[in-house]
Amino acid sequence: MRLLRIFSLLSILLIFGVNVGFGTIIAVPGDYTTIQEAIDAAVDSDTVLVDPCVYDESIDFLGKDIVVTSQYIFTEDSTDIVNTIIDGTDRGAVVNMTSGETEAAVLMGFTLRNGNGAEYVTPYGTFEVGGGVYLMGSSPTIQYNVLIYNIAHDGGAGLFTDGGDPIIQYNVFQHNSCITVGCGAGMLIKNCDNGYIGYNYIQFNMARHAGGIALKNAHPEITRNVISNNAAVTQGGGIWMYDGSSPSIINNTISDNDAPTGTGGGVLVSEGAAPEFMNNIISFTECGGGFVVVGIANPVLSYNLFYDNIGGDYINCPPGLGDQTGDPAYVDGDPFDFHLTAASAAIDMGNPDPIYNDPDNTRNDAGAFYYDQGPPWPVLLSSFSGNATSEGIVITWSTATEINCYGWYVERSLNDGNFEAVSPFIEGYGNSSVNRDYRYVDGTIQCGNTYDYRLKQIDVGGAVTYSDLITVTVVAASASEFTLHQNYPNPFNPETAISYTLPNAAHVRVAIYDATGRFVEELVNLQQVTGLHSINWNAQNLPSGSYICLFEADGQRFSQMLTLVK
Repeated sequence: MRLLRIFSLLSILLIFGVNVGFGTIIAVPGDYTTIQEAIDAAVDSDTVLVDPCVYDESIDFLGKDIVVTSQYIFTEDSTDIVNTIIDGTDRGAVVNMTSGETEAAVLMGFTLRNGNGAEYVTPYGTFEVGGGVYLMGSSPTIQYNVLIYNIAHDGGAGLFTDGGDPIIQYNVFQHNSCITVGCGAGMLIKNCDNGYIGYNYIQFNMARHAGGIALKNAHPEITRNVISNNAAVTQGGGIWMYDGSSPSIINNTISDNDAPTGTGGGVLVSEGAAPEFMNNIISFTECGGGFVVVGIANPVLSYNLFYDNIGGDYINCPPGLGDQTGDPAYVDGDPFDFHLTAASAAIDMGNPDPIYNDPDNTRNDAGAFYYDQGPPWPVLLSSFSGNATSEGIVITWSTATEINCYGWYVERSLNDGNFEAVSPFIEGYGNSSVNRDYRYVDGTIQCGNTYDYRLKQIDVGGAVTYSDLITVTVVAASASEFTLHQNYPNPFNPETAISYTLPNAAHVRVAIYDATGRFVEELVNLQQVTGLHSINWNAQNLPSGSYICLFEADGQRFSQMLTLVK
């Protein structure tokens, strides 16, 4: 088995969204010594914000739709996940949600370790399940966590759920085990009508049945996961589906898993299960066969890539429509990286329907990761902002790459749509693959006015492109305190100017969240000087509704509601 370092793995995770509540923030250990004490004091929509430390406890959400998170929610630094640890040694499950928690109940940014299972009472017996997370009739959001070294005698050592539809995304499940009689060392999903399992790493787990994922009468969407190096003593090394489960399993990488001969080292389907299995890679199965059907089952396979599976690619089932055999040509390395290289047979072999196209708008690539075939950007603008200072309006912008960039003009409009150049010609860097920074000070301004700015970029062939607009308002008064001003205009469609004042130089972060607390976009994260600052936000690709602007400076936080009306 290949060694995978957790810290390096976390740096590979794709960051798409961070859910956060906007009620009261309860600090641990600032307000309460333990996480459970903070939960006890919380009400719906509150956030329990936990500083890095080892917390020797087991926690229960008590039916509350709250956010329990480490500082990762603000920093997006994976070291906050690694260093904020809930250790459940000899306390049952590390985290419990058994009272109808909904999607608004969020667990994020922790390492959950050494859980040994909760008591699961059924009409046919009492069992020990859910070492890391134990869910009963709950549908929370579990994201950006590491679940490691948890055990459960009967199943779901990493995570167990029965009767809910949880969202399980951007987590790492490693070295969890239930090898005596248990099922689903990574996770055991039971009686799930919907649910979502996406962008997780499920690796190096071991069980008697189903080393990675077990599904019993469960029908979730399973997408963009890496399921690798898991092992089962009897059957189903990577995934085992049974008891009528019919999940959608699309664009996953299932590799290096192991089970006894003929029992589904990669995937096992049995007992009436009928999964949709599409655009996946099954590779390097160590034993047991890649995709195995036992008894009566009705899987529908299409556009999957199989390669080097000991025991055969298919057992008791034919290849699916569009299935292929070929080398996925992973990046490899240590820690092992399942991204594709240019030689991969997985490129452009997924479902050809455009609805499955990759983000580069090419045909779907099989597996959890796509190979970017998009054209290089001639000039990729990474930032563009304007700040009113005592010397004038300082316009700054940065490029991530430049190809044939001849140069720039800064153009200004007095909010009337008529632009004119206010800067001299500013020479570009031609061809560059590193960050390049530019600065221009517009000193020809008047207090009280609002100005729109844009960049005019000219390439060596004379072609011209224009940036989006930014808006800067100049005020005469100096700031005496940190202030987040109401955006203008508000309501807006699709652009609005967000301004704030700083009484002293400070590191500033400005970010946008939607009304449910889901992270949308970060606008500013840098050191800024005293005075008024403004940045333009374009919400062209977002739906109408309310959004929250979060402004942080010198340890202070302010928020403002923004309304997009299309």
